[in-house]
Amino acid sequence: MARLELEALSRNASLSSLGASASAALADPASVALPLALAAGTVFALYLAVRPARKRIPGPKGWPLIGNLFDWPSHYQAETMQVWQKAYGPVTQLSIIGKEILFLTSARAISELFAKRASTFSDRPKLIFSEELCGMHVLHPMTQFGADFKDQRKFMKEVLAPEVLRNHEALLDDEGRRLLRSILATPNECDRHLRRFSSSLSLRMVYGFEALEIDDPHVLLAEEMMQLAEYAVIGGWLVDFFPSLKHLPRWFPGASFQKRADYYRAKITEMISLPWNEVREKLITGTTSPDSFCAVNMRKYDDGATPRTEGLIKATATAIYGGASDTTASAAWSFMLAMVRHPEVQAKAQAEIDAVIGRGRLPRMGDKNDLPYLTQVVWEVFRWAPPVPVTLPHRNRVQDDFDGYIIPKDTTMVASLYSITRDEEFHAAPDEFDPDRYNDGKERVPYYVFGYGHRRCPGADMAFAQLFHQAAYIISCFTLAPLKDTAGTPLYPPARWAGEMVRKPEPFGYTIKPRYEGVEALFRE
Repeated sequence: MARLELEALSRNASLSSLGASASAALADPASVALPLALAAGTVFALYLAVRPARKRIPGPKGWPLIGNLFDWPSHYQAETMQVWQKAYGPVTQLSIIGKEILFLTSARAISELFAKRASTFSDRPKLIFSEELCGMHVLHPMTQFGADFKDQRKFMKEVLAPEVLRNHEALLDDEGRRLLRSILATPNECDRHLRRFSSSLSLRMVYGFEALEIDDPHVLLAEEMMQLAEYAVIGGWLVDFFPSLKHLPRWFPGASFQKRADYYRAKITEMISLPWNEVREKLITGTTSPDSFCAVNMRKYDDGATPRTEGLIKATATAIYGGASDTTASAAWSFMLAMVRHPEVQAKAQAEIDAVIGRGRLPRMGDKNDLPYLTQVVWEVFRWAPPVPVTLPHRNRVQDDFDGYIIPKDTTMVASLYSITRDEEFHAAPDEFDPDRYNDGKERVPYYVFGYGHRRCPGADMAFAQLFHQAAYIISCFTLAPLKDTAGTPLYPPARWAGEMVRKPEPFGYTIKPRYEGVEALFRE
């Protein structure tokens, strides 16, 4: 299951180094080496005898030396963690080449460690490849919990806080109307239209740019960066387990990761600096929105921001745009899949819209409280198909314990939000798409899909508002349906997803048609 760069020559080089060190030690006089060895052995034996017995967290049995190297789930992480939960309980431990990794699969364990003990469990593990070699440590999701992290959160509130969502309503409406026109023109390309919507909305909020097409250079750069980020973070790089490998020269056999890291670093630097510099140039010529996040902060620090402050603002902008455009597009595509698979849900939501709003205008953000069923549909999409099923790794600053188990300092922890969505303790028939499960508070609203504690997604409110807006616009004007075979029998697509860090439905067949004649008058330019 693991995908690690295990090159034979690199391994042999490490063994040769160890052999050289051992030879040097054996060259010392025996009169010195033997007493030292006996003393060290005695001290170690006494330590083992007096230390408290450590209760080992359950997990798959490993191999000598390498431990659970081949159990590392670089693919299908969420599903693998589901299997482990059934076999080992809410916490599973892997030991890979001496490094302890915990996988959390219950709401109780995740909430206890990541939320209630957030000050201890909010750091990131020190991933040599993604952070140090690729330069991803400056981006908010990978930033260690400290002053930079907290200051980036403050900047993010300028765009994503609930109290500023109203400021984005005009952008949502404009992009929503363009989305509807695109669907009407090319209904078989809804995936592209949804991606363009998410990317353009984020671009306009952060940089003041519009993405008129999905092949806009800014969109393509962000999509490539997200792919690289996923590969860099969950790839299982050998240098993360043997940090000394980072010193290997690029030409050395087995050091191909160095060249790959160089490419990733260049792309991340481009993603951070290119749009920022473009905003600065367009502000001078007056050809960009003065209300974007970057423009506002450029004027705010017109007298010259410190290098640290400017770096934080640039990295924050990149994190908002890169993260939001990918995850929200995934959620919107899952909504489309749900409507194709469940025409009865779609019809009920459309009836609610007609009863509350009629057919004389498009829904608005202010209609949310009057559309409780559609609100439940949107929450059910996030539960049924969480865009980010597994959290990025956490790390604890100090030793702690949970359920009688010792968690040593600097342990890596990964939490499965997907496992909570499928926990029958919280959700009956969890694999079913059923918005009625939230009627009268029968089941908890899945706020947890956006994470826990200090690392909870800062754009959670914006993500919900965006999907609600898209859902309301689309089904108020169009009806989705499955394809049919030659006999007229509906061909309902399977619910299957692809991707690891961000997951979206696999391609599926559908039809989408205007609900009634003249509906295009609602969104005509």
